[in-house]
Amino acid sequence: MQQRKIRPDSFKKDAVRRLMARGSKTVSEVAKELGVSSSMLHRWREQFAPEPSGTTAVHQGEREDVERLRRELRDLQAENSLLKKAAALFAKDVK
Repeated sequence: MQQRKIRPDSFKKDAVRRLMARGSKTVSEVAKELGVSSSMLHRWREQFAPEPSGTTAVHQGEREDVERLRRELRDLQAENSLLKKAAALFAKDVK
């Protein structure tokens, strides 16, 4: 049986900062880099993440959906840009 590692609060807070600034990485990817489970990282985020002042707390699932949709939007915008360039290139060849 594996013993649980006790992490100091400074490690947990740093992990939450990395999670919040992860960009297009998934929670699982960040957790793997840190050597912890994604569920542990979620718990630490609930415990240590600062709530924005003046706003209501958004449901955890909704927040993850928004992050996922933002990543998907970036990917689709990149694909769209590539397709526009390809279409312009093919249009030049036709002339």
